[in-house]
Amino acid sequence: MVTASDVKVGPEVFINFRGAELRKNFISHLHRRLKLDGINAFIDSDEAPGQELKNLFKRIEDSKIALAVLSSRYTESHWCLQELVKMMECSTKGEGCNNKLLVIPIFYKLKISTVAELDGDFGRNLWDLWRLPGRGRDRDNRIVKWNEALQDVLSRNALVLPETGKEDDFLSTIVAHVKNALSQITPQRGQNPRPQKGGGGGGNPKPQKFLSRASNITEPEDQRLKQLEVKLNVECNDNETRIVGVVGMPGIGKTYLARKLFLKLKNKINHCVFIEFEREKSEEQGSEWLEKRLVEGLLDIQNSIDTNALEDWKSSLIHNKVAIVLDNVSEKKQIEPLLGRYDWIKKGSKIVIATRDKSLTEGLVSDLYEVPGLNERDGLELFRAQAWCTLDGNFMELSRKFVDYAGGNPLALEQFGKELRGKDVVHWKTRLGTLAQCSNPTIREKLRSSYDELNEQQKDAFLDIAYFFRSQDESYVRSLLDSYDPESAESGQEFRDLADKFLIGLCDGRVEIHDLLFTMAKELVEATADKSRLLLSNCAELRNKEGRDKVRGIVLDMSKMDETPLKREVFVGMSSLRYLKVYNSLCPPHSETECKLNLPDGLEFPKHNAVRYLHWVKFPGTELPSDFDPNNLIDLKLPYSNIITVWSRYKVAPNLKWVDLSHSSNLNSLMGLLKAPNLLRLNLEGCTSLKELPDEMKEMTNLVFLNLRGCTSLLSLPKITMESLKTLILSGCSKLQTFEVISERLESLYLNGTSINGLPPAIGNLHRLILLNLKDCKNLATLPDCLGELKSLQELKLSRCSELKMFPDVKKKVESLRVLLLDGTSIAEMPGNIFDFSLLRRLCLSRNDNIHTLRFDMGQMFHLKWLELKCCKNLTSLPILPPNLQCLNAHGCTSLRTVASPQTLPTPTEQIHSTFIFTNCHELEQVSKNAIISYVQKKSKLMSADRYNQDFVFKSLIGTCFPGCEIPAWFNHQALGSVLTLELPQDWNAAGKIIGIALCVVVSFKEYRDQNNSLQVKCTWKFTNVSLSPESFMVGGWSEPGEETHTVESDHTFIGYTSLLTIKNRQQFPSATEISLGFQVTNGTSEVEKCKVIKCGFSLVYEPNEANNTSWKETPRMEDNRQDRRSSFKTGEGTKEQLEPEDVFDHMLDHQEDNAIEYADAEPEKVLDHTLDHQEDNMIEYGAAPRGYSITQEAKELGNEDLGAEKDVALHVATGSMTRSKTKLLNQVITTTLLQRIEGSLKREVCPTTLVVIQAV
Repeated sequence: MVTASDVKVGPEVFINFRGAELRKNFISHLHRRLKLDGINAFIDSDEAPGQELKNLFKRIEDSKIALAVLSSRYTESHWCLQELVKMMECSTKGEGCNNKLLVIPIFYKLKISTVAELDGDFGRNLWDLWRLPGRGRDRDNRIVKWNEALQDVLSRNALVLPETGKEDDFLSTIVAHVKNALSQITPQRGQNPRPQKGGGGGGNPKPQKFLSRASNITEPEDQRLKQLEVKLNVECNDNETRIVGVVGMPGIGKTYLARKLFLKLKNKINHCVFIEFEREKSEEQGSEWLEKRLVEGLLDIQNSIDTNALEDWKSSLIHNKVAIVLDNVSEKKQIEPLLGRYDWIKKGSKIVIATRDKSLTEGLVSDLYEVPGLNERDGLELFRAQAWCTLDGNFMELSRKFVDYAGGNPLALEQFGKELRGKDVVHWKTRLGTLAQCSNPTIREKLRSSYDELNEQQKDAFLDIAYFFRSQDESYVRSLLDSYDPESAESGQEFRDLADKFLIGLCDGRVEIHDLLFTMAKELVEATADKSRLLLSNCAELRNKEGRDKVRGIVLDMSKMDETPLKREVFVGMSSLRYLKVYNSLCPPHSETECKLNLPDGLEFPKHNAVRYLHWVKFPGTELPSDFDPNNLIDLKLPYSNIITVWSRYKVAPNLKWVDLSHSSNLNSLMGLLKAPNLLRLNLEGCTSLKELPDEMKEMTNLVFLNLRGCTSLLSLPKITMESLKTLILSGCSKLQTFEVISERLESLYLNGTSINGLPPAIGNLHRLILLNLKDCKNLATLPDCLGELKSLQELKLSRCSELKMFPDVKKKVESLRVLLLDGTSIAEMPGNIFDFSLLRRLCLSRNDNIHTLRFDMGQMFHLKWLELKCCKNLTSLPILPPNLQCLNAHGCTSLRTVASPQTLPTPTEQIHSTFIFTNCHELEQVSKNAIISYVQKKSKLMSADRYNQDFVFKSLIGTCFPGCEIPAWFNHQALGSVLTLELPQDWNAAGKIIGIALCVVVSFKEYRDQNNSLQVKCTWKFTNVSLSPESFMVGGWSEPGEETHTVESDHTFIGYTSLLTIKNRQQFPSATEISLGFQVTNGTSEVEKCKVIKCGFSLVYEPNEANNTSWKETPRMEDNRQDRRSSFKTGEGTKEQLEPEDVFDHMLDHQEDNAIEYADAEPEKVLDHTLDHQEDNMIEYGAAPRGYSITQEAKELGNEDLGAEKDVALHVATGSMTRSKTKLLNQVITTTLLQRIEGSLKREVCPTTLVVIQAV
């Protein structure tokens, strides 16, 4: 017989990390937090001493979740990385894994980009670890697996702690994620059996009787109970007294958990008592009643009549540990005997207080457990158990909707299930339609009891939120509901009270109300004779004279109304009116709408009105009523209104924070707003009659946002200082000719579309400025040199400033600038100190006819990702490109002839998606096209494959397009038209070495006259002889923002490389020998038939052969037409086939450039060794030497043992002084030498490499 003690429970969570300093602090705290929440977490120190390290792999296999805590020192440890590989394997249910492991990456004060780019100490440690003397081929296999594991981590949702983040908050976030994940993946211990059909008769199956929730404990309830036990430290027999509060909304399961916990405590502690308060008897159940019940229950005595029971029996109680569970506590006085009085409680006792009011536990409990709702899976199971149904067909879809509405509340799920038990689908659908209007009586009674305990202010706040402010910003709702005096002790009290009582919730900074509570709120309002909150679709109810003084809020939707006049006194008598909203639900929030309400006689409000929120779209009046008192007004929204001024005279509005008068085209005065000192945001966008801002605006000392976009009559800004202003928008103020700095705290400044001709020197004082937008400033001719003083500037936008001819010579290093837009300017030359923009990521120089060449070297701009040169019609050449460039767009550069290849390429692990567009560059020379093709080819070799994807997945990594109609020769499979079909050898991927494919397509645009801002060349790949689903991916193309078009002329060649990601389906490859590739041009939604695919090409990309595996960095090889030649010349015995000199030259040039790129930082001797190896391979490969040929041996035979000239070449390569022209000359001589060798006309009297060096250098 197996007892509970015999069962060994494996870890739920495995923690993978590196570093002693991490272990002592962050990891130890995380480990403890997880344990406290009832989660069985494991770290390596939990393993018994003397056990083998490989046991840790078994722990990973047994776990449900693994936390990979990546820090800067993580890659110091070989074992950490091996654990990560194991975790990745288990995440795909690899061999030996008991569960499909969920891996959660945690970046501890480490940027994700650092891991992605293998940057800093993280990357350096990894390469150092790989370089350690190892086990040859195993070492290389390790680095591949480590990289794959890191790529797998990067593909997952991660938790990130920034350098300045708070660890305590972050730990709580991790625990919450782990708890949620466990609740999703923890299997049920027991499944409720499905109803069985009865025998014979063909009647309805008899539903099986299910146990109630209280008697049918399931895994989710066990999990919640376990979490509560950890909070109470049930298993710990120490001398610490634990008092835990169990809190949550009505029906969430507090009593159920309290009873289950009490049963467990009775088995551990002799003196236990469970006391349940009754809300209806709260007056009777005071402190004396509680003391009496405690003494009787803990000491097992009857009819204690002491009025001071605890004091009298203290001597008896103090000798024994006790367990006390107080359920359904509703008032503070009920637990007064526990407040600060622990002299009768022995240390080590356990006390639980269950309540729906969190505030009652303040200052009393040592920990708090907020009972979570059930997740969807567990909710469905509970609902099914009560509904007695199988949840097949329509019942499943309907069940999900009931469960969603219940929001994880077990009581609601039980009641809905009981309601629907034995009912048909029609009844289910009908009830679903009434859920939001009619609640279940049992649920309503339970929720109503919480509402009835509120005071009048709290009730009003609850109903206001439910009716008017659900899902609104928390600070906004607080401002509208709470006390006006921020210094008041009562400020915000109603809001806090509602949150403490779980009648409202906070989620991502927004105020939410449970659907069950929302329905109850509507029922409460509808049930009252005098409705205080009106949701109207017509004006009829506004004419009612009864109960007008009780109305607190009105929401009037004009969408279904006919045009109608409103009486002047329609709101008179509504002295309690706080919220008034008139809108059209069928129109977007920020669009003009038809006003269906007219005010022929004006409008009148109560003399001392209480209006806090006034929102009226298309307000028909020219101003608000003159007798309107704005003393209580907080939010005023009158977009698209007819007002000329808010008020024609000064009015004090001390609480006004938000004003939106946007698109009120008649507004010409702000007089009515000048006495609003606490105004935060003012939106005047589209107020086309507004000519000036008053000087009195300086009194708006709290204003942080001012929007004047499209105020086309605005002439100037006042010479004032606004202390708090952070965002100033003047976009489209076409008559504004001068700009004044009105705040030195500005963070965002929009001057685009204005008529300014310069910026004032004071602009240099904006040290906090992040964004400066000067687009379309047609008169802007100069920029001040003080731009370098803008230390925080990240974006500088100067697009279409056509008069701007020179960029300032910035003296200081602009370290923060990320985006620089200079398209459409007249700047002919960038300053030489462009390198000072060290973090620049996007540079746009498009539509500039003054640029002939880029005279600055971008080779050192490592962060530059996007370079735009569209329609620079006089640009003739491009210099070295940035090493990490992701997008080069040179569309329409009609004079562009030459393009240089980049000096530096990304490392193999970077997988940077790159696009290079040269459409309509008709003057591009063939040598430049070859350079572009060569760059794409080389870069594709550096793209590594992720082998841990379950199926075929194609990822487009790099592509280019340029004018032309030829497929490069290295595409060894070519076809005319848009379909390429081929048969591959039976063993074409037997070794599983394919890592990607290269594609080429020629598209004719001759018949295409439409202008489109988006075109994509799409390929669909499928195997025709096996049942693998086809996959589609993009070969290349473009997508321009907004309305910008991209017209293409003539034929163009598109080349793209795509990695082939696979794992278990690899074994199907050998049988998949018939492949069909179809190509088409799309606009993102459909095929563009007038764009014809006239040619296409295809080539496979392989991993390197093991024979080529050296200590140097490996690069994949490209399958191409040279393979056949290699087989002809591999013996060196000669052949009749004539080898084309340019083919040999291209290959030699590729090798020479690869050496210069790959080994720029290596020792010259190592470069020499590797160069000689390459040279020997080339000699053998092209038939110029027999197998086993050695340059070094030949040099010894000829007396040239020191290989001095060859070392000079190696030194040139290592130091970077081997220029492209020298490399080209060198390889031309090599080509000639090889061809002469092949033809037998060169005598073997001199070492070939020595001959080359003598002739070339």
